[in-house]
Amino acid sequence: MAKSGRLTDQEAERLRTADKPDEVDQVIRSIRVRHAGAKLGAAVEDGSVTREEADGVLDRLRNGDHSAVLRAQVRKLRPRSRTPARPRDDENEAGTPSA
Repeated sequence: MAKSGRLTDQEAERLRTADKPDEVDQVIRSIRVRHAGAKLGAAVEDGSVTREEADGVLDRLRNGDHSAVLRAQVRKLRPRSRTPARPRDDENEAGTPSA
């Protein structure tokens, strides 16, 4: 995942060396906050959400909330000038499974 850019090298190392479930949870939580923070920052800049709304979402994530409602709220905050996502290894360019 570090090669794909989803994790930093430091995050990958923290996951590898986490000995206890609580440590793994903390690393995953920090990754979620970083990912959401990037989307929320862009949404604040383009006026999609207020800084207060963004801070509220980040606080919820920091406190361990990863509910479906919160994930959907963050997921819909796509930057407007976004490049198309790369297809997964098992998909073709149209996003359908390869044969």
